[in-house]
Amino acid sequence: MSKRTLPRLLQTPAVMLLLIWMLVPLGMTLFFSFIRYVLNNLRRPEWTAPDIANWRGFGNYEYVLFSAKDFWFAVQNSLFMVISIILLTVVLGLAIAVLINRTFPGRGIVRVLLISPFFVMPAVNAVLWINMILDPVLGLNGQAVGGINAIIAGLKDFPILGGFFSLWPEIEPISFRATQTSIYAVIIMVTWQWTPFAVLIFITSLQSEDQQQKEAAILDGANAWSQFVNLTIPHLARPIAIVVMIQAIFHLSLYAEIEIVSRGNGNKNLPYLIGEFASNNIGAASATGIFAVILANIVAIFLLRMVGKSLMD
Repeated sequence: MSKRTLPRLLQTPAVMLLLIWMLVPLGMTLFFSFIRYVLNNLRRPEWTAPDIANWRGFGNYEYVLFSAKDFWFAVQNSLFMVISIILLTVVLGLAIAVLINRTFPGRGIVRVLLISPFFVMPAVNAVLWINMILDPVLGLNGQAVGGINAIIAGLKDFPILGGFFSLWPEIEPISFRATQTSIYAVIIMVTWQWTPFAVLIFITSLQSEDQQQKEAAILDGANAWSQFVNLTIPHLARPIAIVVMIQAIFHLSLYAEIEIVSRGNGNKNLPYLIGEFASNNIGAASATGIFAVILANIVAIFLLRMVGKSLMD
């Protein structure tokens, strides 16, 4: 037995298990997407079982693309949420990583506290944010707006400034459960949870940054911003690409936050639409799932190429 054969034989069970783990669900989804499979149908009871006799071809795909009223709305929301969260987490992660990449008292405690939100369960994260922080009555959102209104009301009694502040209308807190704003609540809470992941990746990479180059740049008269743009950003090109790729995959599958915040009212994405279809129409749900897989690959490839080219140049 050659030296290459034994390692390959030892790897075979793990590789086969991984292939089965991935290909069997994908194959079942593909099969369901080409048949009529409806859980509750009294007129056509034969459609309630996954049978090849119920073959529909591309009918489920045509229904999802052209007849399902929320499909394109869900695609738009999915892209908006993913791009917004990635932009915010990368920018905030870079800023925080650069700030804490230095020696200061309590640095270890600060790093632990910064990373801790990433380990909060998504459902718990959503419940905390929507009830304790973003609630317009009992949350910090309502308390902060009420405090601002109280300060403005007090300033109206001043002899000179009173006339100016008397023109100010009373500020109303934002209801993040409303149709128009629920998507922003999801973006805020997911950004808070995933920024520590970006910080962890960036701070690890910054530990290996060439300090001799920075010292040479300082001697040449480069300011802090020039060092950041010309040395730090190129050094973090690959970590940024990794953060973008992983987050694009995960954020296209958001579900718990949307369910808790608004039950899909105004911020429905593809996974949520799949869940609605899956309650009865498994064929349409499977077709939507295939579209979600295709969209995830397109978004990941596009973002990776865009980030890679812009940072490597």
